[in-house]
Amino acid sequence: MINYKDLGYSAFKALDFENAKLYFSLAINKTNKEEIYFLINLCELAKSQNKEARMLFDFYMFSKDELNLEELNSIFDEIEHTSFEESIDNIIKSEDAVTYDEFKNIVLKKVNFKDGLEGVMVSTKLIIQNTQSFLDFIEHLLDNGLESTGVEYFESFLQINGSAYPRAKFIAQKIKDYENRSKK
Repeated sequence: MINYKDLGYSAFKALDFENAKLYFSLAINKTNKEEIYFLINLCELAKSQNKEARMLFDFYMFSKDELNLEELNSIFDEIEHTSFEESIDNIIKSEDAVTYDEFKNIVLKKVNFKDGLEGVMVSTKLIIQNTQSFLDFIEHLLDNGLESTGVEYFESFLQINGSAYPRAKFIAQKIKDYENRSKK
């Protein structure tokens, strides 16, 4: 019988991440599902962060007899999160972009939100880095005469994140109030 997991290990060590992913997916069963998902995700990570993924793979191989998937997944998430933040920083530097926090701290001290936003959108990209900033951005859109844009962004936010955030409920009420005023 073919041991697909061992073939996956060999492919990963040979830096053949596509075949490693394939072999790991063929090795899945009820008892090792979480471990195999971890290995498949590690193959994907290796495509963009080869060095870090190989180090985590080595750690996995060293500790697989006393496997602690929670710890491995935590390390994986940290590597992935760091990569995301570095990617945003690189975009900001290379694309002459401005973060929403910079926009608020610099531009809004000189002009109102609507004029500042128009100026930024014409000259550069605006990057919103977290959920709270995005909700703040939506709220500013609604408060500054850009209701339809704010509603569109809010609907997208709800599709991705749901309505569990307290501020989302506040914004939903603000939109409802706006719609009621518009009907009159």
